[in-house]
Formats: sequence, C-alpha cells, structure tokens
Amino acid sequence: MMATEIGSPPRFFHMPRFQHQAPRQLFYKRPDFAQQQAMQQLTFDGKRMRKAVNRKTIDYNTSVIKYLANRVWQRDQRDMHAIQPDAGYYNDLVPPMGMMNNPMNAVTTKFVRTSTNKVRCPVFIVRWTPEGRRLVTGASSGEFTLWNGLTFNFETILQAHDSPVRAMTWSHNDMWMLTADHGGYVKYWQSNMNNVKMFQAHKEAIREASFSPTDNKFATCSDDGTVRIWDFLRCHEERILRAQNGVLIVTLTYSND
Repeated sequence: MMATEIGSPPRFFHMPRFQHQAPRQLFYKRPDFAQQQAMQQLTFDGKRMRKAVNRKTIDYNTSVIKYLANRVWQRDQRDMHAIQPDAGYYNDLVPPMGMMNNPMNAVTTKFVRTSTNKVRCPVFIVRWTPEGRRLVTGASSGEFTLWNGLTFNFETILQAHDSPVRAMTWSHNDMWMLTADHGGYVKYWQSNMNNVKMFQAHKEAIREASFSPTDNKFATCSDDGTVRIWDFLRCHEERILRAQNGVLIVTLTYSND
C-alpha cells in the first residue's frame, strides 16, 4: 500500500487595495459641480425653475356650502344652531349673510397676511372679482395687480393707466369693470381684463365711479367739483351736477331706486 503525500496548499499573498479618496471640498470648487448641486435642489413646474413653496391657503368655500345646505330646512334664526366660542363649532360657521341676526359675526378680528407687490407703491383701490376668487388692486403706478384670494400671491400685473388708478367698480351683471385715473380718463374692461374703450370724462382726477341699477348709466365725481351722469353704451355725458361753495366731492353711490 502506497502512502499518498498530501502537500500544503499554495500560499496566496493578498495585497489589499485602497482607493485613494480626494478631499471632498475639492469637488465643490468645480463650478459645474456646484451648479449641478444647486439644480438638484430646484423643482421644475413646466414654466420656470424655482424652489417649491408651500403657501398658506384660506378656503372660505366650506362656510358658503354649509350656508347653502342649511337654507333647505332653515326658516330663519329660529332654526339656527347656537355657536359657542369653541373649536368644535368651526363646522357650523356660515358667512355673515347667513347670520343677519348677529351683526358681530361680520367683524373681522383675525389678521391673515400682508401681501406686497414687486414694485412698492401706494394702492388706492381694491375690488373683488365677481366670482370672489381673486382681488384686483389699482396702484399709483397705473398698474392692475390680480391677486389670488386663497393663497394671497399675485398672479398677473397689467399696465392699465398712465396715471394713478383712483376708482374701480364692477357692473351689476358682472360683465364689465369700469376704472378711472388721476388724469380724468375712464376705461371699460371685460371680465378677462381686455380694454375695449377709453375716453376723458373729467379734466381733473376722478375720485369715484358707480353704476346705475340697470347698468345703462354710470356716475363719476372729480376734483373739479362736478358729478357727471354718463350713458354707458354711447359714452355720452347726459347731466352735470356742480357742487356749491367749492365743496370737494370724493365719493358717490348710485341709488338703487
């Protein structure tokens, strides 16, 4: 019987390999790498590169829906639920027009937010759009700014007048907006902010404008001490009312009668 000689396994000399790592701060010195890092922190909304912003939203539609639903079965304040000063009664809140028996419900006591335009300048007039979702402001620069009424950010800026905007009013049918400026000019606007007519109604600044209940006429008052009645379709002056003893007329409202 022959003995088998078992030899020891061959020796392997393993040399560990260490990957050389350069200091990380050297990569940040490359301008292209720094630009890539900045691009990764931005989000793309299809229009422009900007950081994602979470805006505070005040949604008042829930109270309006609650008011419309209650009108089905509520006769008047006799059927209304008493609202207590507790957070559990938030769901029962309705707009001021739904609580005519309690006028204090219309007092605004909570500050929401301050919104500033890109160009800081005085704002002379503010009006809600007919659907109640946006605000239109007229500034001393002659610009219209359209603001979102829920998130309070501006949406559109439009150069509307060459002088400060002093008056702004919507027609009762919600189809026309009438504006007037410091130079005495009046402009007609459609609901999509398309200007269709402009004429000079006064030689001095116009302070206020108001539509008649039928929207066929409107009235304007100016620093020249006159109130003028105009035909809306023809842009024709129908009557002039002059103030006595140099009285300055700064506001007016067309009577519903």
